[in-house]
Amino acid sequence: MSLLEQTEVRRELDGLTAVFRTRADAELAIEHLAQEYGIDPAFIYVEPVDAENSAGVIASGGDHAAGAPSHKDRPDAPLNGSIQLTVPVGHAALPALIKALEDVGATDIELF
Repeated sequence: MSLLEQTEVRRELDGLTAVFRTRADAELAIEHLAQEYGIDPAFIYVEPVDAENSAGVIASGGDHAAGAPSHKDRPDAPLNGSIQLTVPVGHAALPALIKALEDVGATDIELF
């Protein structure tokens, strides 16, 4: 494929970034994107918003203490900031994906 053809293919894809407060919310969003919209999770980039590794800004799911059910946070959970997903998608799919991500707790959604 020539460089011109590759550029044309890339123009057909837009994308978005969405920020989540917890790792569990980000994981749920990835499941929705994969199962409901057919987006391959391998193309969804997950990273902390800040420079340090993070599980989100509040404990959730497996970040709670092990053992008896409790709302007490684990002392070793890296709660250093929000989690960001970057998703390349076709332009026509953006409105539906924005709504789906908002429904599972996304904030600060930006298009690119």
